[in-house]
Amino acid sequence: MGVLCGLFGGAVTNLGSPEQKTKWYLPIRDLQFTGMFAMTERGHGSNVRGILTEAMYEPSSQKFIIHTPCEDAKKMYIGNAMKGNYAAVFAQLIMNGESQGPHCFIVPIRDERGNMYPGVSAVDMKHKEGLHGVDNGILAFDNVRIPRENLLSRFGAVSADGEYRSPVKSKGARFNAMLAALTPTRLALTVQAMAAMKLGLIIAVRYSHSRRQFGPKNQEEVKIIEHQTQYLRLMPHLAAALALTFTTRFAAEVMDEDLYHGRDLMNSRSLQALIAGLKAYSTWENLACLQDCRECTGGMVCSYFSVPTMKFVVVRELMAQYTKQFEDSAVFGHLKNWTSSASDSLRTSFLGFGVDKVGDLAFLLKALNYRERVLQRSLAARLYTKVEKNKDEFFDAWNSCLHHITSLALAHIHRVTLEQFALAVEACQVKQDQAVLTKFCLLHGTNLVYQERAWYLEHNYLTPTTSRQIRSQWLDLCKLVKDEALNVVSDFNIPACCVQAPIAGVANPRAEWAFYSPPLHPQPAGPHGKTAKPTSKL
Repeated sequence: MGVLCGLFGGAVTNLGSPEQKTKWYLPIRDLQFTGMFAMTERGHGSNVRGILTEAMYEPSSQKFIIHTPCEDAKKMYIGNAMKGNYAAVFAQLIMNGESQGPHCFIVPIRDERGNMYPGVSAVDMKHKEGLHGVDNGILAFDNVRIPRENLLSRFGAVSADGEYRSPVKSKGARFNAMLAALTPTRLALTVQAMAAMKLGLIIAVRYSHSRRQFGPKNQEEVKIIEHQTQYLRLMPHLAAALALTFTTRFAAEVMDEDLYHGRDLMNSRSLQALIAGLKAYSTWENLACLQDCRECTGGMVCSYFSVPTMKFVVVRELMAQYTKQFEDSAVFGHLKNWTSSASDSLRTSFLGFGVDKVGDLAFLLKALNYRERVLQRSLAARLYTKVEKNKDEFFDAWNSCLHHITSLALAHIHRVTLEQFALAVEACQVKQDQAVLTKFCLLHGTNLVYQERAWYLEHNYLTPTTSRQIRSQWLDLCKLVKDEALNVVSDFNIPACCVQAPIAGVANPRAEWAFYSPPLHPQPAGPHGKTAKPTSKL
């Protein structure tokens, strides 16, 4: 359903005309046919602008000819490739021998009986590590003719006599508009990655509160969650999952507001940057989290855990925002001013030695903001020096700064996630829930600073003493929240039918030997000494 409604349906609703939405989207709601999303090629994944699949218009027949000119142009990793009826295919639109850039076309793949249409071939990619419910395959097209009306025409259309028209004249702006229209799909991938994180954490936390191993001499063995190495690995991921939850909700609210008022997502560059950053951060955090969950559950988990270009979008927007601060100067004009400054007022340690205590959320927020601003400013200075002074090609200059760019993109999304987590804590109406969320919010912020403590020491933001305080705080917070973790993962509200892990207290006939009884949930005491019921929905 994700491929059908989110990807294929998303392409139609975001890139199609009102008439095309009626024709192609409404039927899939009733499952009258199935669809797929064909953008990635063997030779082009992230660089969509450079895809090789061709769509040439033939005025005599008023049809487009979809063609795969070489091996690198084959569409790969296509979900539903072995069963789908239609594909949203991205191809270079060629008019009179000139490419108008990538456009999206609805290409028939199979009829209602499952028979392939002439000129279309599909190859099963066979075994995968996960997501076995989606049959990924490779699509190729040999001069496949489709009606002129099958070009999704929100940003570009071709008349019967072969004239190309677009409300966006610039090819570059048109391409950006098409990608901006797919912003909801990027957010959906963030949600999917976050859901997998939560599932892994449910299994690992429950198992850690059930399994016992080692303990004081002549005494009962302790739960493995009591072992420091166990909770130090799991609790920061749980805090990150909560931070991503609140930040994703914020991004969804902003996007819904824009769509409700009919605003074009192309003009909301800050939203695009946020969602692009969330997609990258959530998938990277997903991989790290699930790997730790696997290792923290040992051999019991082998059968029950069933993912970079986004950073460029983030940094592009961050640099554009700073350009706007200097209305009378071109971008390299103010970059030059920055590099020639006698002193950089940001490169001080006044925040690290100010009135805020290391344990305060305000200190952590200021630290993340400081890191983002310094990285932003120093990247601008480096690019100016390479391009304007050394006369390097911009691609070479950009490529030589990729590590810096990645650091800036992550610094930005780290700061945003902590800010949104803090706002969610402030808005929480239930005092007990607010107290729990406060601990996890502090842990998330402390973990982000702790991970980059070498950078803060290099920039004199932290002293060795404050760095040690950060480490001590990180250790203490991980220990403090471990007993709250059971209730938090329960509030993820993932049903047992989706967990299916016997080590997490969910019986499974495939591995009865692996079953552990569900751990008892410690409940905080409510008013008058009564046990309070959890009210959060995370």
